[in-house]
Amino acid sequence: MGLMNIYAYARDSKKQMWISIILLTAAVVLGIVPYFLIQDIIVRFTGEGALDLAYLGIIAGAVLATLVLKTYLHHRGLAASHHLAYDTLMGMRERVADKMMKVSMGTVNKHGSGGLKKNFVENIEDMELLLAHAMPEGISNIITIVIVTAVLFILDWRLALAAIAVWLIGLVPVVLMFKDGMKRMGPYYQASKEMNENIVEYISGMEVIKVFNQTTTSFKKYTASVENYRKNTLDWYRVSWNYMVVYSIILPSTLLLLLPAGMLFYSEGTLALGTLVLCILLAMSVGAPLTRLVEFFPTFPILQQKAQKIEQFFSEPEIESGRIASVPEDHTVTFDRVTFAYEDKEVVKDVSFVAKANTVTALVGESGAGKSTLAKLLVRFWDVKSGEIRIGSINIRDLTFETLMNSISYVSQDIFLFNTTIRENIRMGRPDATDEEVLKMAKIAQCHDFIMGTEHGYDTVVGDAGDKLSGGQRQRIAIARAMLKNSPIVVLDEATSFTDPENEDKIQEALNGLIRGRTLIVIAHRLSTVAEADNIILLDGGRISAQGTHAELLAISPTYRTMWQAHAESMDWDIAVKERSGSTC
Repeated sequence: MGLMNIYAYARDSKKQMWISIILLTAAVVLGIVPYFLIQDIIVRFTGEGALDLAYLGIIAGAVLATLVLKTYLHHRGLAASHHLAYDTLMGMRERVADKMMKVSMGTVNKHGSGGLKKNFVENIEDMELLLAHAMPEGISNIITIVIVTAVLFILDWRLALAAIAVWLIGLVPVVLMFKDGMKRMGPYYQASKEMNENIVEYISGMEVIKVFNQTTTSFKKYTASVENYRKNTLDWYRVSWNYMVVYSIILPSTLLLLLPAGMLFYSEGTLALGTLVLCILLAMSVGAPLTRLVEFFPTFPILQQKAQKIEQFFSEPEIESGRIASVPEDHTVTFDRVTFAYEDKEVVKDVSFVAKANTVTALVGESGAGKSTLAKLLVRFWDVKSGEIRIGSINIRDLTFETLMNSISYVSQDIFLFNTTIRENIRMGRPDATDEEVLKMAKIAQCHDFIMGTEHGYDTVVGDAGDKLSGGQRQRIAIARAMLKNSPIVVLDEATSFTDPENEDKIQEALNGLIRGRTLIVIAHRLSTVAEADNIILLDGGRISAQGTHAELLAISPTYRTMWQAHAESMDWDIAVKERSGSTC
């Protein structure tokens, strides 16, 4: 993405950009005006004109007015550039959020939480330097330098060349620093990305790290990435500091060649004193904008790199939304010869089954059999590689995203709650729901009692990702949220895995009361929770091994019988442990 293309994300970009450049240019040019006034005073002081208090007062007033106006214009110019900058950043963040809704979860996982966080927060935030300062101030400083250089050539071309020679010498270390930075930039940003991802992983796994008494030194992936980032950063800075010292000394020294050359020309009689004084003052006035311009110069390749990272995400292929906006009347879900692969590895292979409306369809099988993948394909976290999924007679690809999401309530095994109140977390299922409706669904999902036991009841803030609640409590809130959504199709992906047996029975009763007129698809490891399902689909290695009722599968499927026996033994083992622990009390 070209840096100028960033302005496309602002609503009123061109107007604000030009206002900013004009005002900042006017401010910098006004900063040069006092040098002309001072030159006139110096010339008069040498005897080439009258010099009295009245005149000095007028000049002083003119200088003051010029500096005040310069400050005002500079302030207004920066205000315009910052308005443009933050308007643009908002547009970019809205685009990232919108993009994340349209790409597959595979794309999201590929970029990683650390990489997305860097794009969403850091890379976009860093564009503020370009939008609010580097571009408007850089352009205004370039215009000022061009104007001053043109005036120097008009006054005396020899002194103009002397001034330019110093600038060119000062730019040599800038160019060398730029070339070195371009080589180091790729490894630096890769190190930064890896460190961000490992920091997020480290924080997320803090519970495990504490349990096993790990430290930052023993968590090698974390420490290695931090050390690698530190090395790349310091190596780059060490080289850059040397270049910065050189150019920061030379560039402001605009009189390095101009002053001796001017004195020589003046002594030879080929240069008037007034012209010499004005050239000296004008050359001195260029020092500040030139240094400021060079400060921005190295930021452009850095920002270009960040912009490319943002554009890489923007250019990811999207899952296309269909055009049918009406919810299908028939809520039967059909998987027709569905095949899906994560990159090159097929995890679902030629799967076909029908989940009829007003029935319970259960998906069971060993871990990795493809159960959760089928649920995620139904809600279009990914698109199928081949085959199709239909609601009624309509391919889900033909439905708009909004219609598809309104048709399905999905409770994932990875429960996520937002850092807001319990009430608002439940209400996210249907934002226009009343408090009474929220309360009703919480009671059905067996949430109400534990919610009332929290510090502020329904107004209790659950913390980051709901970390103030237990796993079972989070699941029940997620189920209440799905119930409140009141969609005709309900998908429960291990939605009761963290609940205790007593509340699991209650939730099962609540779910049984919600099936009327709905299609319920349940994914479960504990077979006892789906033994009463109308149709149980046994998956093995991404394929359907068998399907039927619980009794039918026990009769026809050795694999299902083995799974059921193992499940029954685990239940007996659980009871035996309880009995044993009770006998030792």
